Amino acid sequence: MYPQHPSAPPSSQYSQPTQQQFGSNPIGNAPPAQRSYLTSSEERMAKFQQIVGQYEINQDFAMRLRNLEGFEIVFICDDSGSMGEITTAFERRSTRWDELKQTVSIVVDVCNVLDPDGVDIYFLNRQPLFHVKNSSELIPAFSIPPTGATPLARCLRQVLRDKQAEIQERKLLVLIATDGVPTDDAGRNDIRSLEQVLKHERDPVERVLVTFIACTDDDESIGYLNKWDERIPKVDVCDDYRSEKREILKVQGKDFPFSFGDYVVKILMGSVDPWFDNLDNKKVRRQIGSSTDRHTTSKRSSRCVIL
Repeated sequence: MYPQHPSAPPSSQYSQPTQQQFGSNPIGNAPPAQRSYLTSSEERMAKFQQIVGQYEINQDFAMRLRNLEGFEIVFICDDSGSMGEITTAFERRSTRWDELKQTVSIVVDVCNVLDPDGVDIYFLNRQPLFHVKNSSELIPAFSIPPTGATPLARCLRQVLRDKQAEIQERKLLVLIATDGVPTDDAGRNDIRSLEQVLKHERDPVERVLVTFIACTDDDESIGYLNKWDERIPKVDVCDDYRSEKREILKVQGKDFPFSFGDYVVKILMGSVDPWFDNLDNKKVRRQIGSSTDRHTTSKRSSRCVIL
């Protein structure tokens, strides 16, 4: 089932965001100093249970999210022109850009419970957003249609530079959503540069985990990612929702719960917890619940996630 998350109104209802709305630092500069947002464990738990219910996240998935505590989390969004293409994955007329907004929104809401400092959102062709703590903060950026090339290598290098100090203190999880082959800034295909960054510029590699999210089911556009999933350490690849669900249910059985919220948790955890990577390979053991209580938020769940 798809999340009941409010869709952004047409871009005509918003004035064009200013540079200040996107963050005062251009991509070439370091992000602002990290801020601290203090929240009691009780408030975090209550918020977490609300999110689990809102996005229909099953309790096995929710329990394992605890392994993500302490990570610095960055989301790189492909805002190239092809992201404006129409898709039917949400059973309604929408674009890949619309779908990406849904995914990032859930990531932000979930991660704000795990890391109250928020998530840093980088784009390929526009200003980044730092310390995003609520999905509503994404509306101005996503109201502008995607356009431009797909310079993933440049953007990932910038993230690694910006997060160099944090990497020494805690692990970095970089989520990269894209629908095609990476290019240079001029639009020429450039897979090699991105491969170079992944293989040789993550230092240390065991502290920089990368997950790619395919925003299309077109194998010709994203086939290169599947090769990296097998050959490059600390790299995971997550297919689009429909493809992931089809493959997982084929292995786990048709009653295995896998909502869109579960899909987003798999995105977050795929390179962190091998249990998620095995979902489409072999039968996994569920620790909580069954198909009859797939998305409950009962008292027993409170023991297993956020402290």
